[in-house]
Order: sequence, then C-alpha cells, then structure tokens
Amino acid sequence: MAERNIVGTYALSIKSGATFVLLVCETDDTFDRSRDSIDAASKCDPGKKVPNPTITYEVTGSAQVLLSDGEGFTTKASEAEVDALFRNMTVFDWKLGPLSGNPVPGDVTYSGSGFFSKLSTSYPTAEVAKFDFTITGTGSYTQTIEPEA
Repeated sequence: MAERNIVGTYALSIKSGATFVLLVCETDDTFDRSRDSIDAASKCDPGKKVPNPTITYEVTGSAQVLLSDGEGFTTKASEAEVDALFRNMTVFDWKLGPLSGNPVPGDVTYSGSGFFSKLSTSYPTAEVAKFDFTITGTGSYTQTIEPEA
C-alpha cells in the first residue's frame, strides 16, 4: 500500500436520527485518549506501575458558525443544533473518519458515543464566528481500519 498524508480529508459526524451528519464547516478535530496507571510498587518491585483498564477519551474541535435561512440544515449540524444537544444533555453516536464517508484501504475510522461537555462560541469583529466543542466519551470507542481489497 502506498503512503499518503491526511490533509483536510477527515471529519467528525454525529448521529441525528438514523443518519450521521457532519458538523458545519469544521476547521479542526482532535481525538484524545488517556489511561491512568496504577501504582503497583512493592518492596520487591519499587516504582512498578501497571495500566488502569479504564480508558477515557474526548473529541475536541472547532467549526464555523453558519446561520440557516430558515430551511435548516439537513446534512450538517449547526452550532444552534449542537447547543440544543448540549443543553439537553443528549448522548449520541459519533464517528471521526474520511470526509467522503467512503473509506479506502488503510483509512482509520474511530467511533463511539458521548455528549457535548463543553461548548464555546466566539464572535470576533474581523473574523468568521466559530465555536469550539468537546465531546466526552461514554463507554468504549471503536477503531476500524479499512482492509485491502
């Protein structure tokens, strides 16, 4: 398989009803995972640490604020829709993967469920309005690597 860079080709989608929709005009996404360690030190093995079986994760990112003309967004989730999910403490499925939705061999897609735990919207004078978000994961996440044909 040939090597290739991932530049602007991955995006975050959240499940709305029965389908996944993209967030409106994302500018970046980050998928953070962490696992604490357990201190297992003893007199026989000082300083020993073992991995905690619990993984915590969150997806953070930024997107532009776009306003609808009243028709609403049917294929993308706006800042207003994200705010509604945040206010209602809605848990939803998410996936981070190829923007096209059609992975090719070697593409990695992460998926899980979570809720918006942080939402910050800024309206600068000379720039496009944007919102930053954090999705805190619930349960475990899945990694899928698209196999060779």
